[in-house]
Amino acid sequence: MELNADTHGLSLVVADRGFVWVGETVTTQDWVEIKNARCVRRWGTTKGLNQLAVEGPLSGTQLDAPADIKVNRKALIAIIPCEAEKWAA
Repeated sequence: MELNADTHGLSLVVADRGFVWVGETVTTQDWVEIKNARCVRRWGTTKGLNQLAVEGPLSGTQLDAPADIKVNRKALIAIIPCEAEKWAA
């Protein structure tokens, strides 16, 4: 991890072109690093991404297999903190 890195904990990361990942998130000047990132293919919510962040995955939520990824900082749209205990399963 770089010296000037910000740790965000478990978060939903929204990037351009419609990508949404959930994982342990760290931002640096150039990168968004997501450990155990799972791409959110289908939200499965009635109240949007904030509902997903607070309530965790719902019956209609579809997640990809986890992988460590890096997203260019220029592609970052938003970071939404998650209730980690709701995502533990």
